Amino acid sequence: MNNSLISKLFTTNWDAWNNKWVPFVATPFLAALGVVIGSVLNVYFASSELGQTLVVGFFLGVTMMAGYTLLALID
Repeated sequence: MNNSLISKLFTTNWDAWNNKWVPFVATPFLAALGVVIGSVLNVYFASSELGQTLVVGFFLGVTMMAGYTLLALID
């Protein structure tokens, strides 16, 4: 159970990953990708400054979770 998908996604158990560098290398790339996607699409989803910030934060979170899920499935 140490290498389960839940232990890779929802805990800080770095030993669950087969490749120990995956979380450290993937985090900045996924965060930057989420911010770029959110920044491009925020004008279509929100008109206020707060709404645009929330849209960027939403896409940041979705990109991080989707990216880590795909990496955990591959790993």
